[in-house]
Amino acid sequence: MKYSRYILWIGLAFMIVLSFYLSYLIWASPANKDQSLTEETEESQTEDQEEIIAASEVFLPLKTVYLNDDEAQASNTESLLEELQTNIARSTFNSLDVQSYDSNEELAQQMELSNGIEMDYATLFPLESYDEYFNMGLSFEESEDENFSFQIVQVDFENDQIRFINKRDRLLATADIQSSLSDIQEALQGDSIDWYDVVKDERFDYFTYFNEDPVELRKFSYIASSRPYTVFRDAFFTNPENLRSNEDTEDLNIYDGSESMSIGPDDQRVDFQGATSEEENFDKYTDSYQYIRRLGTSYGSIRFLDSLQNTVDYHIFVEGFPVFSDNDEGKFSVEFSGAGQDNQRSVEIQANLNMIRVPIPSDSEVEVPSGRTVLQDLYYVGADPDELTSLVVGYHWENIEDTGVVDLEPKWYVQYDGTWYNSEDLTQQLQESEG
Repeated sequence: MKYSRYILWIGLAFMIVLSFYLSYLIWASPANKDQSLTEETEESQTEDQEEIIAASEVFLPLKTVYLNDDEAQASNTESLLEELQTNIARSTFNSLDVQSYDSNEELAQQMELSNGIEMDYATLFPLESYDEYFNMGLSFEESEDENFSFQIVQVDFENDQIRFINKRDRLLATADIQSSLSDIQEALQGDSIDWYDVVKDERFDYFTYFNEDPVELRKFSYIASSRPYTVFRDAFFTNPENLRSNEDTEDLNIYDGSESMSIGPDDQRVDFQGATSEEENFDKYTDSYQYIRRLGTSYGSIRFLDSLQNTVDYHIFVEGFPVFSDNDEGKFSVEFSGAGQDNQRSVEIQANLNMIRVPIPSDSEVEVPSGRTVLQDLYYVGADPDELTSLVVGYHWENIEDTGVVDLEPKWYVQYDGTWYNSEDLTQQLQESEG
C-alpha cells in the first residue's frame, strides 16, 4: 500500500511537470512570434495543390435540354454534362458555316429542334476557346468568322448537325456531323440523371427554356470553415516561397515585388493584386483560368459563370447550380486592366477564404417558382428585355449567425444590366424605381 501511494505521488508530480513543460512550449512556440511566411502550413501544398482543375471541367455549359418529339427536359447534372461534352468532342465535323438573321423570330425558326440536345452558357463564350478547352477540332468555311462567340450549342439528332447560336447578334454557325451520335444518345439514358420538365415561351423569350410549373429543390446546410491563406498564396503568387508581410495593418498583408494579397480579418475577403506576363496574345479566359486551375479541389466544383469586359467570374457549384453570396463566398472574380508597356496587364482577384465543408443531413426542400412567373413579374414592374441577358437557378449562401453553419437555398437569379440579382430583389428594386 505504501509503495502504491509512493508510485501515485511520483506519477502526479510527473504530470504536473509535464503540464508546465507543454505550457512553456505553447507560449514559446513560433505561433506567438513573427512567423515566416515561407513555412508550409497544414500540408497545404501536398493536400490542397496536388490536383489541377481541367479546363474541360471549369468551362462546362450550365445545363442541357433534351428534346424528344413534344417533350423537353432539362438537367444540371455535372456528370451528364461532362459525358456529353466528351462524346461530342469525339465526333467529326465539317467546316462551320455562319449565317446572320434580321430578327429573333427568324433565328428561332432556324434553331428549332424536335430531336436533339441543347446546352447553354449564361453569357457569350468564344467558340475558339470552346474548341481549345474541349479539343473539338472545329474549323470555319470563312476565316473572318473565327472570332465567333455563342451562348447556345445544339446537337440535332435528325439532321446530324451541330449548331452554335449567338442570340445577341442573331448569328448561327452550323456544321454537319460525319460520325455516329449513338454515344451521345446513350448518355441521355443514364439512371442517375436529375431531369425536370421545361418549356419555351416566345412571348417572354425566344431562346430560353425554363420550368413551367414550380419545382421542389433541395435546401442544403453545411458546417463552414476558412481555408488556410496558403491555398491562395500558392495558387496566385509567382514565387510563393519568397514573400514578406506587413504587420502595420489589421489585415493580413503579404507581398513580393509587384504582387500582393490582403485578407480581411472579419469577412475573410481576399484581394490579390499582380501582373500578367509580357505576352501579345492576351486571352482573359485562358489567363484567368491559370489562376483558378491551381486552386485544385479545395473549394469543390469551381466553374465559369460569366464575363463582362475584362472581368471573368467563376463560382462554386453545388448539385450543378452556381452559388451566390453577399460577401464573395464561393466566387472568384478575375479582372484585368488594359495593356500597358510591354503588353503587361495588371490583374486583381477577389475571393473569400470561407468555404462549405461538412454537409448536415437534411431532407428539407424549397419550392422554386416557374421561370415564366419570374419573367412575368419582372416585365410587369418595367424590366427592359434587352438588359435581361440571363436567368438561372442558383443557391443563395446564407450565414447562420453565431453557429458556423451555412444554408444554401435555391432561388432564381437574373443577370440584368451586367449585374447578377436575386430575382425577388430585382423585382422590388424595379418596383421602387417605378414608384
